[in-house]
Amino acid sequence: MTLKTILHSFIILIAVIILLQTDYLKNFIWAATDLFVDFKIPLEWLKCHSLGVNLLTLEALKCGDRAVSQFNYGYIFLSLPYNEFLDSIYRNYVPWILIVLMIFLSTFTINPKNNIEFVVLYLSFLNPSSMLLVERMQLDALFYLTILLTTYHRVFFITWLLGVIFSLIKFYPVAILATVFLEDKKRNLKNILIILSSLLFLIFLYMFINWEGYSFMLNNMLPGKAGYHFLFSLNGLAKIFNYLLEIKYQFFLLITYLFFFYLLKKMISKNYSLYKTLKLEVYQPNSNIFVISGYFLVFLFIFVSSYAYKEIYLILLLPFILSFQRKYPNNIFFKNLIKLIILRYAFLFIYGFFNVHDGISFVNGERVFTYYFLIVIFIKSILDWILMLMIFSILFLKSKIIFTDKILKKI
Repeated sequence: MTLKTILHSFIILIAVIILLQTDYLKNFIWAATDLFVDFKIPLEWLKCHSLGVNLLTLEALKCGDRAVSQFNYGYIFLSLPYNEFLDSIYRNYVPWILIVLMIFLSTFTINPKNNIEFVVLYLSFLNPSSMLLVERMQLDALFYLTILLTTYHRVFFITWLLGVIFSLIKFYPVAILATVFLEDKKRNLKNILIILSSLLFLIFLYMFINWEGYSFMLNNMLPGKAGYHFLFSLNGLAKIFNYLLEIKYQFFLLITYLFFFYLLKKMISKNYSLYKTLKLEVYQPNSNIFVISGYFLVFLFIFVSSYAYKEIYLILLLPFILSFQRKYPNNIFFKNLIKLIILRYAFLFIYGFFNVHDGISFVNGERVFTYYFLIVIFIKSILDWILMLMIFSILFLKSKIIFTDKILKKI
């Protein structure tokens, strides 16, 4: 940590605060009427629960004279402590604390050394996708910090407990439990399986005991999926071709998935020479963060239609990518990866602008997009594909290294 790093952390923080307080940001994201709205809605659920209101219903929810949106978190969320004093703390201070921690801890972890790396740092936080998460303050900010902190303490039980709790709020944070493979390089496969089995047993036991809450969540969860706007998903191209050619979406979805995994297999084979070099970097803090956040991205990019703010986990890949490039400056793959990251972050400003300003119109009851918008989201989807192919190929090789290492250890 250097004075220069601290200075840049403050500059980014000031820039974020200014953007959140001005209308300029509205040119690139759909800003809500209220700051941190996605953080405040769950507080209303906690308030309703404290008043004895049944949240497990499809009927309109009202807490006193105030309407509240449908509950769509895991039931364990309602176990959080709540009263009027805590509500004030949650509402007025916690979002800002999360922002400060995200910026400072990320900057210290990335630890940029040259101008290119500082450009990557600034773009990673100030691009529209990251600012969308900060402006809405999604729960992903908390997941993000948890991943970041997993490699900076040795109290493994804390990480396991948070992984269990977060998995019971939103299912995909179960990827945090991958830390069981990473946190202790001497831990053999037998012990890993015992720990994982125990943690998964706790998750399923809690779901079984509170089955009414989780049955409601599984059967009635609000979609919460991105359509054509602010989309971060493998299915982006399928949506575009479905709109243009009016052929069944499921057909394009199958083709795009098959093609993506075909390309992924090709990329892994082409870059298998990285295996030996990556093996030298295994079990390092930056490498561990890369693996855990990489599995988050696997779920969010491949299996759901994620909103663009889920791209925040890409920032957690940067410490390993940049440090690897410093150590192996002649590696063409990582050189091109960094160039792609910069290009994509820069393009997000164009992408965000057209998302906000293209508008949504209807002809004969059907939604119509301009060709400018379709071109922009097509380019975004292509950039997403290339970036995820490169990242997932590294993730596959690193996972193989770790798993092979654990198998070779005596059980």
